[in-house]
Amino acid sequence: MKKIINRKREKEFDTRTLVSDIDIDALQAESDPDDSAVSENTRQAVDLKTISEAGVQASEDMITQVYEPRPLTPEDDIYEDIIEQFASAPTKPKYWFEEFGDYWSCSCGHINRGDKCKSCGLERELLRSLFILHKPADSPGKLNRKLNKAAREQSDKEERQQAEKENRRKQREASGDDGMTVVPIETETDEDTPVQDPEEENTSAAPEPETSEDRQPLPPAVIPSDDHDTKKKLNSFKVKIIAAIIICLLLIGGGGIAIYHYMAAPAIQYQEAQQLQADGKYEKAIEKYKALGDYKDCSELIWQCYCSMADEYFEAGKFKKAIDTYNIALETKDDEAIHDKIWQCYIGIGDRHLSAGEYESALSTYYVAADLKDNETVQEKINQAKLAYVKAYQGDRTARVEEYMSDLMSIKYPGIQEIYDSYYAWHVKIIANTSESDFSTDMDTISRKDTAYFHATLSGGEPLLQKGLPSLLKAVHEAGLGTIVFTGRYLSSVDSAVLRHVDLLIDGPFLKDTRDSSRVLLGSTNKGLHFLTDRYK
Repeated sequence: MKKIINRKREKEFDTRTLVSDIDIDALQAESDPDDSAVSENTRQAVDLKTISEAGVQASEDMITQVYEPRPLTPEDDIYEDIIEQFASAPTKPKYWFEEFGDYWSCSCGHINRGDKCKSCGLERELLRSLFILHKPADSPGKLNRKLNKAAREQSDKEERQQAEKENRRKQREASGDDGMTVVPIETETDEDTPVQDPEEENTSAAPEPETSEDRQPLPPAVIPSDDHDTKKKLNSFKVKIIAAIIICLLLIGGGGIAIYHYMAAPAIQYQEAQQLQADGKYEKAIEKYKALGDYKDCSELIWQCYCSMADEYFEAGKFKKAIDTYNIALETKDDEAIHDKIWQCYIGIGDRHLSAGEYESALSTYYVAADLKDNETVQEKINQAKLAYVKAYQGDRTARVEEYMSDLMSIKYPGIQEIYDSYYAWHVKIIANTSESDFSTDMDTISRKDTAYFHATLSGGEPLLQKGLPSLLKAVHEAGLGTIVFTGRYLSSVDSAVLRHVDLLIDGPFLKDTRDSSRVLLGSTNKGLHFLTDRYK
């Protein structure tokens, strides 16, 4: 057994305690004096401390009895029947089902008030149908009906007192009287608890008796401490409610922001990017697609934007910008069509150089295009650039001209034969003088007593390329004349049929940077003299 102070009735009977046998009638009589006595005490100043001590003394005499539910054990006769009935239930019974008025003890041991157990969820009617017919009489777990009745009466009494207090508070608020009148506290006391009469202590200060006609209704009596606690609890409850509402609003707002950020906002931005792409504003569309990251097919749409932007550059003749943009698109996704577009861009750049007479630049660009994709189209472009270069610079008789001419002759390119024949035609020059080694002085008359020397010069490009050169040299040599051959090649590469009838061979290409004006007929310092006979030593 244990004592409790100031017991309060809870709406949910969630403990296992019930009021024991006490004299409820006696407590009722002391706590509910007649109306005249209360009215009389209301008009008197009462010592709150004395009344409070009396209330504490009365409450200390209230006792409770701990209710222990009876366990369901295998020794019980109906144990196996009950277990069989609960075979499909989520929980297995541990205690006997008990009923005491509005309250009942579940098979899980929890005390409940209502139709369903707050702990395991089993229904009261189901348990009654399973247990009520099998409960043995006078078992240790059965509750005393008298205690049950006393508990209900005590609870009803407390509800009435609370309702009366609330009515008095409302009347006081309606009357506008903010003052507080001290009245005796209604408490439950034992018969042996002495209560001091206020009239005996305050006889001299007691007011004159009033008649029933003169007596005016007093303002509702309030207990400041109770109102203060009630207001404090009410304020605390309001604060909790407001805090809960604020938290809910924050959660809802945060959820809304999250939904907008992760679902609505990307969808809106995606639509805006598509519209920009449709309007041809590819750079802005690409920025929005990149900001979306992996959202839907943004990567594919970025690739499409780069391709469309590069196509616009290509159509406008901005080939370099087009090439750069196509290369960026290739970094996103490799595609053979983009490689073909880049090839076309290089062809376009080469054509532009060719039209401007920039033949070397045109050739270098065509060579890049040939590295990307070599076909008849790009080879034709290269040959056109070579032919244009030969026509423009054949008068300079440079090695580059002869190289391009030789390349074109090897494939018999149309138009090169006429240029070649003109470039390599024989130019005959004959001079006469009285010196065997003088190849520059030309004399119109020579005395009969002097020996006349005739010097014939045949020029016209590279002499070793002339088909009849060996036969010509042989005829000149057999006629007793000397032969000097100038070639851009070196001695080691000259055919022996030519060297057999040559007196002096001057070999090596002509180099402008090493021009030689000190030696006759040589031209540049890199050229070598090879005396094949003693005729000109």
